[in-house]
Amino acid sequence: MTAFSPAANPTGPANNPTHSHANGASTSPANGDAGAPGDTGRPARVLRRVAAGALVAGPALMLAGMMACPPQASDSAADYITSLARDTFPTELSAMLLHYGLLAGALGALAVPGLVRGRKGAWLTLFGALATVIGLLNVSGAVRDDWWRMVTGRQLPLDVAVRISDTVDGSAFMPLWSGTEMLAFLGLLALSAGLARAGVAGWWLTAVYLAAFAGMTVIPVQLTYVVGAAFTLLFLPLAVAGVRLFQRDRAAA
Repeated sequence: MTAFSPAANPTGPANNPTHSHANGASTSPANGDAGAPGDTGRPARVLRRVAAGALVAGPALMLAGMMACPPQASDSAADYITSLARDTFPTELSAMLLHYGLLAGALGALAVPGLVRGRKGAWLTLFGALATVIGLLNVSGAVRDDWWRMVTGRQLPLDVAVRISDTVDGSAFMPLWSGTEMLAFLGLLALSAGLARAGVAGWWLTAVYLAAFAGMTVIPVQLTYVVGAAFTLLFLPLAVAGVRLFQRDRAAA
């Protein structure tokens, strides 16, 4: 109900500021500030569509980044640095795709709580969105580690490169940055559960997320593409939310 509807002016047209006064002077808003009611929703609609696109693009970029990751023999620091230094092109391509995938997912996550109508799942979805944003934005910056590890692996003896890597990872304040990765995982879990409780998505989404998270703990790192697929499934809640946003926008148009 808007200020232009009859029910919004129960005292009648005499109190309508756009009506002529007794002296005949019109008091219509200056400079066209009161445009057509439909115009006010256009910026919000554009933002919703951008957010929906970011939510879908984020996981897609993450999948591409994981598929471009150079394979490594084990999860040791030495094998990781060796894989990054072997060929710079896939290392840099993968890092860029992952960086922008994380950024897109983080920005789109801010719009996910708007999908919830009512109390059920509202607070859980809000927590999930905020935790996801903080975690993904932090991890997106950490992707730069691939570059300096790649360079040290190419220009220094491997044992020196490993020692530098371990020293950086052991810095006193590093956990305040790298530790937020788990916050992202908790946020994505909360998002999937909150959307399911609100009826926006089915509980299958939470089941897929938990299965993917469990798979990440047991799949050998040598299976690069399998690890990449499982890792991307962790971001499925964002893609589903993006599709729902598109559907809501089309229904409201």
